[in-house]
Amino acid sequence: MTKSVRYQDGCLYADHAAWYVRYRVQVRQEDGSIKFKQRAKMLGRVESYPRESDIMPLKVEFMHRVNTGKFTPESSMNLKEFVENIYLPYIDELRASTRKGYREIWKNHISDRVGQIRLREFRTVDASRMLKAIAEEHDLSKTTLQHIKSVLSGVFSHAKNEGAFDGVNPVQDARIPRNMREARETFAYSLTQIRSLLDVLPLLPKAVIATAAFAGLREGELRGLEWTDYTGNSLSVTRSVWKSVVNGPKTRASAQSVPVIRQLAEILETYRLSMGSPLKGVLFHSGGGEHMDLYNLSRQIIRPAMKAIRLEWYGWHACRRGIASNLFELGANEKVVQRILRHAKPHVTKERYIKAFDPAVLAAMKTLETTLDDFHKCSATVQQVN
Repeated sequence: MTKSVRYQDGCLYADHAAWYVRYRVQVRQEDGSIKFKQRAKMLGRVESYPRESDIMPLKVEFMHRVNTGKFTPESSMNLKEFVENIYLPYIDELRASTRKGYREIWKNHISDRVGQIRLREFRTVDASRMLKAIAEEHDLSKTTLQHIKSVLSGVFSHAKNEGAFDGVNPVQDARIPRNMREARETFAYSLTQIRSLLDVLPLLPKAVIATAAFAGLREGELRGLEWTDYTGNSLSVTRSVWKSVVNGPKTRASAQSVPVIRQLAEILETYRLSMGSPLKGVLFHSGGGEHMDLYNLSRQIIRPAMKAIRLEWYGWHACRRGIASNLFELGANEKVVQRILRHAKPHVTKERYIKAFDPAVLAAMKTLETTLDDFHKCSATVQQVN
């Protein structure tokens, strides 16, 4: 037997020169149970609606929303309660690194600024003022503020899907202050710089740098490589490791094989031989078989080696940007570079990864393999003479 739906008329009353309607909503308790609690909503000022008949259409419209289920137990929550009780548990399904970033943005920049404002009462102006206040208190780039805005927008997107919020996402049109500084320019290593670095590195870090620079893998993908992913001609990207968490590839586009050029294959084969010619297990490790900590590798070995040849370390992604820029300057079109980097969207490759090098450097390089071969031949000649 279907349970009949109980509709509320709402109680209209005037108080302190304003019209209010009293009604009941379902409120979720800490133990998960739901109880009815009384609420009141101000509909307008008496000076604007002097007679009861004037305010009645607003009351009818509001109670229609209540009675048609537009208000759920979650919709009576304030923003902070919704995020901490519903949104944060929801994002536990995301990748560990993404989840950590969202939680840090909420804790460091948003949580203490929302007060007791209810989810359904949050407006675009509140989001704009919040972003402005954050900008005034912290030296953040425009990109970082955009990330903060995106997290807050994601909260309301989830609230709409949960029935806790109705209407247009209030964060969507919020403005980021115009005078914010741009993010620092990112860096991409040239072939000359990579070759110079490979010449001074021990075999293990040399193999890692070569894979990052000539295959364009992300840091987590480098850590996740296993010998079964390497065929001699290609590297399959089947996992990504963040700290101790093993994830699948970042996107569907990321889960593709990457061609291995001859110079990289030679380095990897020499490295494999030094490790006892393994056929399975983690590819890059320091002896214990665990996924290598690439931060420590860069701090302890790569940075000092680069300092000795007067180069700076700009991080693993500078190697990934390097292959994009090198291939583009050697004639590969944007779509091909996108496929090699395994980006889901072409504009990401074009706007964030392809960097133009100095013409004097580009003039010294005609093709990737020819240039690397020249270095190899020169090195072999010197060894024979000695």
